[in-house]
Amino acid sequence: MGSFGEHLRREREMRGISLEEIVATTKIGRRLLVALEEEQFELLPGGIFNKSYVRAYARCVGIDEDAAVAEYLQAAQEAPPDTRVIAQQHASIHSNRPAQRSGFPVMPVLILLVVVAGGIGGWKLYQDRLKEHSKREASASPAEGAPTASPSVPAPPAGQPAKVEASASQSSAPSPAASRTAAMPTPKSPPSSQPATAQPTPAKPSAETAPADAPFEVTVRPKDTAWVSIKSDGKYVVRGIIKPPDVRTIHATNQVVFFTGNAGSVEVAFNGKNVPLTGGPNVEQVLVFDSRGLMPNAKAKTAAQ
Repeated sequence: MGSFGEHLRREREMRGISLEEIVATTKIGRRLLVALEEEQFELLPGGIFNKSYVRAYARCVGIDEDAAVAEYLQAAQEAPPDTRVIAQQHASIHSNRPAQRSGFPVMPVLILLVVVAGGIGGWKLYQDRLKEHSKREASASPAEGAPTASPSVPAPPAGQPAKVEASASQSSAPSPAASRTAAMPTPKSPPSSQPATAQPTPAKPSAETAPADAPFEVTVRPKDTAWVSIKSDGKYVVRGIIKPPDVRTIHATNQVVFFTGNAGSVEVAFNGKNVPLTGGPNVEQVLVFDSRGLMPNAKAKTAAQ
C-alpha cells in the first residue's frame, strides 16, 4: 500500500480530483493538504485538527474516514485515546468532590438569639423609663396640692374697721388702666423675610471600576463554508465546518481562542462590534480575545499555543 501520504495522493489521483477542488470543498488550506500527502505532520496544528483534516480529505475523495484516521495515527505514531482511562479519570473527579454537610443550622439560631436579646433589652429600657416618669409625677404632686399662705393683714385699730376693709377691697380690685392693658392684644412679631438657607447636597461617591475578568461574548457568522475551531475558557465549544446561516455566539469570562482555515468567509464580532479579519479566502488566521477585546498579535500567538 505504501506510506500514508502516498496512499492519499494515489486515491485522489485515481479519482481525478485536484488539490484545488479539495480546498474549495473543505476550506482547508492547500499548504495543509500538501503537508498531509508529504507526511510533514510538524506543519499541521496538531491534536484534533489533524484527524479532522484527514476525515475531511477522505470524505471529499471518497474513501473510508475511520480507516484513513487509523493510517494517520499509525504514520504519525499517535495512540488513540483509551476509553477506560477517560472513564477512570471521570470517576475520580466525581469521587473527590466533598460531600455536602447537613449540619446544625447555626445562622437561623444566631438570628433568633439576637432578636430575643434585642426584645428583652427594649422591654427593660421601657420599664426603667416608666419608673422614672412615675417618680417625677410623685415628687411634683405635693408641691401642686399644698395651699398657698395668705398675706398677713394687721388688725385694725379700734374705731376704724371700715377704712381697713375699703383699703383691702381697693388693693384686691384691679385698676382700670391695668384692665385696659390686659385687654389689649399682644402684637405679633412679623414673619422673617429672610429665606431659609438651602443645605448643600452631599456629593455622590464615584462608581467602582468594573473587574478585569468581566463576562463577554464573541459572535462568529459564516459567509460561506469554513473550517473553524473555537475554545472558550480553555474548553473547545466548536470544532468543524460551519456554513450559513449557522451563527455561533460564545460566552466567556477569561479567554476565547478562534482559529479558521478560511478567513475570507467568516465574520467575527466582539460584544456586538465587528472585528476585521486580515486574511482572505483559504487563509488561516488565529484570533485571541479577553474581557478587554482582541489581544495583540504577539500575545495572541502565545495564548493560542
